[in-house]
Amino acid sequence: MQVVDLHHHFMPLNVLEQLRIVSGGKARLINEKISIALNPDLADGEAHLEAMDQAGVDVAVLTQSGLSVLGDKICRDINEGMAAVAEQWPSRFIPTAHICIDDQNAARELESCVEQYGFGAVALPCSSPERQLDDPSLGPLWAVIENLDIPIILHPAQLPNGASLDYALERSCYRPFDTTVAGVRLFNGVLPQHPGLKFVLPHCGGTIVGLKGRLAMFFERPGIALHRLLPRTRAEQRAEGLDTIFEQFWAKLYFDTAGTGAWSPIVEFATGLVGADHMAFGTDYPLESHSGETMRELVEMIENLELSTEQRAQIASGTALDLLGLPLEQALSARS
Repeated sequence: MQVVDLHHHFMPLNVLEQLRIVSGGKARLINEKISIALNPDLADGEAHLEAMDQAGVDVAVLTQSGLSVLGDKICRDINEGMAAVAEQWPSRFIPTAHICIDDQNAARELESCVEQYGFGAVALPCSSPERQLDDPSLGPLWAVIENLDIPIILHPAQLPNGASLDYALERSCYRPFDTTVAGVRLFNGVLPQHPGLKFVLPHCGGTIVGLKGRLAMFFERPGIALHRLLPRTRAEQRAEGLDTIFEQFWAKLYFDTAGTGAWSPIVEFATGLVGADHMAFGTDYPLESHSGETMRELVEMIENLELSTEQRAQIASGTALDLLGLPLEQALSARS
């Protein structure tokens, strides 16, 4: 089975060193904007390849959008470093563009980044301390991405607004909630204006898949400012044609399998609701999976899903390649 990892974190060494200074040498950086483990493997390309080879992962799509809230300078350093590591190992790593959504020049920066490096996807956070993804100020950015026709790979904020650090709640609960809220804002407040966009929601979409029926109850036709007092049942949704509109926007959302701890029931459940063609394999290396052995466990989870051979192959690589517009032989040349 060919495997493309759509949720794989890389951090250029100079960025890691900057964050180590800010953290005072601690293994984890926590401040008012971010909570992140400064794993040295993040910046070690050889360590990435060793783990991938042990696990049977052919290609990794590199992202690090949780850091973009730290500003446009960090984003430029990430882009430059990702371009360099992908140039060194072009058949194994696919870099993505990073921009700060709080920067008023974000749309222009993205165009420049894509033109300079040829990146075929953009990685964004689900929110920032300043705004949510349906903020009107992001309209020019969405228009540029729609024109570029590249997928948007989301990641929850490393420290979502209001998150508590107790019991690692910022990681176990608040990040999935951040992803869920982002998805709802997208199909209500962004996709009606920019229907050509495609978003990848991480970690099986947070909780959005399980809440799909409830979200549809409160869904309103785009452009309707006033909301009725009572939600709609399925029959009422169908009678008003809202079910069709909801599904059109829902179909623009894709999901990855990272963040599950190799717990297969949620992946099978999500696949049953969204389809294998909207599910993509992800390892969250080197944070969730942090070695070749733990990465291999995630690959084996996909291999053992109670799905058809075709569905497992679609999740393992097909969906990611479809989103990126890459032929299989181009993306997987290293192990073919």
